[in-house]
Amino acid sequence: MKLIFIFSLLFTLLNAEVTVQTTKDTYAPQEEIHVALTGMLGNNLDWIGIYPIGTTNDWENVVKWSWTGGITEGNVTMDSVPVGNYEVRAFFNNSFNLEGSYPFNVEGDALDVNISTTKINYLPNEDVVVNFSHMLGDVEDWIGVYPQGSSNDWANVVAWKFTNGVTDGNMTFSNLAEGNYSVRAFFKNSFNLEANSSFSIHDDEPITNEVNLTLNKAVYAQNELVYVTYDHMQGNNLDWIGIYPAGATYDFENVIDSKYTYGNISGEMALGGFPQGETLHGSTPMPGLAPGNYEIRAFFNNTLHTEKVVPFTVTEQPVVSTMYEDANGSISEDWIHVSGPYPPVYYNGVVRLRARWINNHTNTSEYTLPFDTPNTTQKVLELDVGGVGRWTPHFNVGVIVQTLNGQRRMLWDSYLNHYNVSANKQNNVLSYPTYVELQRNTANSRKHFRVNVDKYLKILEPNNKVISITDFFATGGDLDNIKLSSH
Repeated sequence: MKLIFIFSLLFTLLNAEVTVQTTKDTYAPQEEIHVALTGMLGNNLDWIGIYPIGTTNDWENVVKWSWTGGITEGNVTMDSVPVGNYEVRAFFNNSFNLEGSYPFNVEGDALDVNISTTKINYLPNEDVVVNFSHMLGDVEDWIGVYPQGSSNDWANVVAWKFTNGVTDGNMTFSNLAEGNYSVRAFFKNSFNLEANSSFSIHDDEPITNEVNLTLNKAVYAQNELVYVTYDHMQGNNLDWIGIYPAGATYDFENVIDSKYTYGNISGEMALGGFPQGETLHGSTPMPGLAPGNYEIRAFFNNTLHTEKVVPFTVTEQPVVSTMYEDANGSISEDWIHVSGPYPPVYYNGVVRLRARWINNHTNTSEYTLPFDTPNTTQKVLELDVGGVGRWTPHFNVGVIVQTLNGQRRMLWDSYLNHYNVSANKQNNVLSYPTYVELQRNTANSRKHFRVNVDKYLKILEPNNKVISITDFFATGGDLDNIKLSSH
């Protein structure tokens, strides 16, 4: 009888219906997501994820996720997500086999926390008045004064106050010593920075014509480029601007990416791309910034004395893509057979483009897939290569782009890797090695290729910018899922 009972219990546990439900159907931005679970397996690798409605369970679509902690039933709290329509989905034992889901929405305007002092420069013994707005409204929201450049650790706090649940208001700090400071806003007694602003206390006249930094956004998606417009730099060749983690010290080891202004007093630069001077061979497909809080900081003449600090945030946002060729039973009618003896054909779920060699080193084939309209918003090229059992001779893939400085043909070619050739430019053709092998050993192993076109453009033309992408082209290969993505 005991054996029958154990089998009955196991059958019940293994066939228990998983239920997943958020505590609310609609959340506000920056509000935590609370999820109630029952019928989970109880494995330490059981997990839940938040996905945009309608997306597959693939990992690339996960917006936020959390282990369940091995519970069979209970509650899990997840961080806030941007405005949109979502599902929370439950999975057993680190798999992608869906066990249960529940839809919810995030609606309303995100809290654009703002904090500032009434003056940038104060005299000794003068009260420092701090204005704040769009705080969360929790009684333990708080504002602290830190030495400029210090981390958010509690040990660095010079003075602080709770907001006592006030979302918009002001507070006063008195008897601060001379020095350079940062006033910082935090939610719910945490050390997660929401906004900051710099000020100084000195017994002298304020500096006129202070450095100005303007970002093209306040909030970026992961791996996006950060465009910085600067003015009133000193004009030294070694004046520079860099990205730091918010609250990090000014030590150069904390710099994530930086560029010199090369004597320009005003101008624009892009940060968050490939580090200057590093080889591309072996680079990751999407270098850039992970979700978090950061600061742009400006410096004169190769020093670490900051002249201006501007905060910004990177959030994990869903990737939006436009598919141009999915080879789903057939291939696009828009393909143009530019040259070579073989037209593009559909074969076993891919578009087959056949390279044609002459003289053992020249490929005479070329194929183009023009886009219906130039794509001005999605600048990440993605495609799958190989995997259908065919040895593929040398070929390249690329895009035609319109830039500030005219049309460019940008191509990626594993042949350059084979002979250790660096990125190079010939007239309007820009050629790059690949971070993944596209040609050799792809007959039975499909490879995914993903590159940020704007970031690659800046490797060879640092002051140029992609305006739109108009065409895809290739000189061969078994290709699938050719698309442009947002980031």
